[in-house]
Amino acid sequence: MTSYVHNVENLATKAPENSLQTLFMTFLTTLPQMIADERDLEGYSGQDPAIDAWFTAADASLELSKAACAAVLAAPATGVADRAMQRVARMFQTVMYSADPDEVARLRAHARMRRWAWLVPDDVAGHRRYNGMIVMALDALETWIALEDIFDARAMDRADGSPDHDGECDVGPTA
Repeated sequence: MTSYVHNVENLATKAPENSLQTLFMTFLTTLPQMIADERDLEGYSGQDPAIDAWFTAADASLELSKAACAAVLAAPATGVADRAMQRVARMFQTVMYSADPDEVARLRAHARMRRWAWLVPDDVAGHRRYNGMIVMALDALETWIALEDIFDARAMDRADGSPDHDGECDVGPTA
């Protein structure tokens, strides 16, 4: 019988340097900074030139994520797992470049309610590792899109008077 510890140890295996899995993992590592930079600017109208450094940082992290996403999409897919990771990257790219809130809302709902459709089937070797990365990407997408949704429950939690958000309107990013 395989234990949970054994399964976790298997997740730590190294991928070949130029594999799509490595490119997807690189893409995943860009997302936390992009989300953090966007969260810093959340609710700020951008009317203070002194805050330009935060806008520059947010733009730079978005561009880094876009470049990593494009690298995933440019790599050749050699199997079911690679194609699954590319589908998720393609959805991210669509959201990153979309100016249509209805399209973004549709993709968000699809990613949230039909997660099974993005996952690698159980009969593919390494499916747990791939699905773990795909779920991380879908969670990051949901978090990122929720930053713009004023009706999202997490947006209300962030504006609850915590140290990061003192309830004042248009205070700009936190230092």
